[in-house]
Amino acid sequence: MNDQELSVLFKKLLENKCSEEEAELLLTILADKSKEKQLYWLIRNQLKDTGFSNAADDINDSVKESLDLRLQQILNSDIPVSKKPTMRIISPRRLWYAAAVVILFVSIGSYFYIKDSIGYVSEIHHPGREIVAGRNKAILTLSNGQKINLDDVSAGNIATQANTIIKKSKDGVLTYNENSDEAASNQRPGLIFNTVTIPKGGQYQVILPDGSRVWLNAASSLKFPAQFSKDERVVELQGEGYFEIVSIPRPSSEPGNGKKGNLPFIVRSNHQKIEVVGTEFNVNAYPDETSVKTTLVQGSVKVCVLNGLTDKELTSNQTLHPGQQSVITGNDLVIQNGNIESATAWKNGSFQFDNEEIQVVMRKIARWYDVEIEYHGSMQGKVFTGTISKYKDVKDVLKMLQLTGSVSFTIKDRKILVS
Repeated sequence: MNDQELSVLFKKLLENKCSEEEAELLLTILADKSKEKQLYWLIRNQLKDTGFSNAADDINDSVKESLDLRLQQILNSDIPVSKKPTMRIISPRRLWYAAAVVILFVSIGSYFYIKDSIGYVSEIHHPGREIVAGRNKAILTLSNGQKINLDDVSAGNIATQANTIIKKSKDGVLTYNENSDEAASNQRPGLIFNTVTIPKGGQYQVILPDGSRVWLNAASSLKFPAQFSKDERVVELQGEGYFEIVSIPRPSSEPGNGKKGNLPFIVRSNHQKIEVVGTEFNVNAYPDETSVKTTLVQGSVKVCVLNGLTDKELTSNQTLHPGQQSVITGNDLVIQNGNIESATAWKNGSFQFDNEEIQVVMRKIARWYDVEIEYHGSMQGKVFTGTISKYKDVKDVLKMLQLTGSVSFTIKDRKILVS
């Protein structure tokens, strides 16, 4: 099919005048990822025919990302899409794509209509200093209370704690290495604890004394011993962290001690206890969220609810398998299928919203950009699904959300007003 025939058929699809056979043929072509450029060519030409003369030069990556967020929001909504083709198409994938094409076209048309009318989409007023994305920054608190701003120290040795040398690597990772001095290594003093605290607008990676890695998100902290005990490895998390735990065999058992296998690794976080031996998982345990979520990527973990005052276990251990997520709300523990990509997006440089309420979305933005949020009007029913780079300027992120038509934003100093 040549470009002219494809353009005619595309216009018929948008006007809901395709026969079933024509729709099947066109949707088969458009569903091919290699035809993406051709699809955008069709949209550009159709927009020109509709009167949006500047469309050809203005569909950039930022607009595409915004429209994709809008598209995913609509398709994940329970509200039927209006003006969707009423043709009977047997394949659900075909029907989905038909809706996608129409919504994308209408969204782009709406974008250029607004843009041509007022020059921008609800311009964000920002008289104060620029709000930039977060970066690697953290404060290390040693057992004696000394605080070390990791931004201010150069790569190399920082301190020594419990026969462990603390270093900052050239790529900005905090590492704990056992002292190679044989005399020192043979000593194992009582546990002394260090804490790594991540402020708003920060993130950091830590390699623990056992070689396990932890990525810490903004507004989070991790408390851990500078040298783990022989019986178990225990850390305390506030906020959000991604863990890669190494398996370590238990030391040789004493006579009569039947314990075998690997040394357990335990994460305590906001009324939750997680026990693992060697695995990868994400924990979201911010105190301002309504629930604590643990998402398993690899391996196996056991999760239970703890009494916040007595540390007593309130539920039996529940085992998670890869792809599952535990959700603790109050004293209730539920196991469900998780979205690994969404749960770990922050570690990989993105915001990924999975049918999330605007308040949840804005809390993520507030932590990363270190801003305050203020709401005006009802936010009920405003949910978002989509992926946005977290290294964009905050105004770009807000404009993408704003382009969905559900919300608008105003920035005043370091406060974002949502309406």
